[in-house]
Amino acid sequence: MQHLFRKAFVAQRFSESEFADLKEQLLSLKEALQQNITIDPIRVDAPICSLFLYGRQGDQHLTEVLEFVDAIVAEDFNHVWSDNIAQLTSALYAETQISRVGNILERINEQKSLTTAQHAHELVSSLNDARLSGLYENKVDELNIDFTVQILPFALEVLDPRIVRVAPYKANELHRHAHETVFIFLEGQGKVVVDSFENPVKPGDFAFIPRWCNHQSINTGDTDLVFLAVADFGLTGKSFVGNYLKTARLKAQ
Repeated sequence: MQHLFRKAFVAQRFSESEFADLKEQLLSLKEALQQNITIDPIRVDAPICSLFLYGRQGDQHLTEVLEFVDAIVAEDFNHVWSDNIAQLTSALYAETQISRVGNILERINEQKSLTTAQHAHELVSSLNDARLSGLYENKVDELNIDFTVQILPFALEVLDPRIVRVAPYKANELHRHAHETVFIFLEGQGKVVVDSFENPVKPGDFAFIPRWCNHQSINTGDTDLVFLAVADFGLTGKSFVGNYLKTARLKAQ
């Protein structure tokens, strides 16, 4: 994990607000080290305090930390960090992830029901439910792509089930993403490509889509291929550091 922070920094995958907060904390760190004053643990995260303690151990350590701070603030993506700095910054990456998914983890451990429904019918749905809402569609004739994606009308935090419809003899995009998924086929005939593997599918079949694999659903029949895709997008979409949707689709959403 010690290199994930550097990879995210070089690829500029932090959000604008995350990066601004990081630079503010690092400048506070630099000021404390240069003026030989104690850093305020209330103003900075724990990993910044660790960098402060490391920088106070000697001149070489101080130089490493100050050069690291200057490189981040100046967005110098070519600066080489020491192994110790790389190890310490792994905690900065973890801090970013916790800030994104911490609320979900808290609610899991609170052991309280998340039910918000006022009526029984709010907890069921169907293919013909008027409450299904469109999320995404793409049609590119030269790539033989023609499909739509709808969201189920449930207030979910982690799971993200979606209805996918692929037009006859068409396909969706060959793509990859951080969430793992199970497809439940409801209508039509087709095949699912997962990396170098290919399987025919029909109603009643299930398909497993592992995390970060290249995959595509292809309709081989003359009616829509319809399936329910159940993923953990509510968790992975938040915990992935970077533009998550950009990694998953050819077309902007």
